[in-house]
Amino acid sequence: MSTTALERRTVAARPGFAAPLLRLASAWLRRSRTRPLLWTLSDHELRDLGLERCAADRESLKPFWRG
Repeated sequence: MSTTALERRTVAARPGFAAPLLRLASAWLRRSRTRPLLWTLSDHELRDLGLERCAADRESLKPFWRG
């Protein structure tokens, strides 16, 4: 599917359009990598981070697109 000239001008006319999308993609990537790592931490390591096991389990089960 190709974009029309009007669509290209609309996107180009919005300053800072890509920056929020890049930040969102970066956050999603970070979450998708770090949440599964919570499963590998011991209770002692979680306490060092200020987390309890049940909170870490809840966080690790969230999909990456949820904040």
